[in-house]
Amino acid sequence: MYEAIKFLRPYFHSLREIKTLVSLDIKLPLNWVYENITQPYSTITVKLQNKDDKNNLISLVSEGTQEGYSVVFACANEIIKINKEEEEKQKLFQEKVRELQELFKKESLDKLKDINLLNKAGQEVNTSTTMVGKGNGERQVGGELPQDEDD
Repeated sequence: MYEAIKFLRPYFHSLREIKTLVSLDIKLPLNWVYENITQPYSTITVKLQNKDDKNNLISLVSEGTQEGYSVVFACANEIIKINKEEEEKQKLFQEKVRELQELFKKESLDKLKDINLLNKAGQEVNTSTTMVGKGNGERQVGGELPQDEDD
């Protein structure tokens, strides 16, 4: 049980048995989502117990069986994992925005026009600002790969 609760820290609040049910209570930051995450867990009832200016205290309630315990812990783990990942994505986004701001301050307009941030069909994102040298206007023959229709 210790290992199961350890992962939930610092969000773990309590674990209770109420008659034939188990209730896992977790405190989540207000900006965290949980409604859509809990929907696939059809054996769980979610109750908002308390809401203050920083946290939502929610209870994940299921049957007080081994499966019920497993399901409430799995659901809580998923809520935490998804929201932590979203927070990391937001931090990374802000970091990348700052990097782009610096890049836009330093580089010329022509170089900035060559930046491609969209990841298309599994290709690497091209953020290189090096310019490709001008050719002699003739097409290279041999060794070419066919282009996709959308290229």
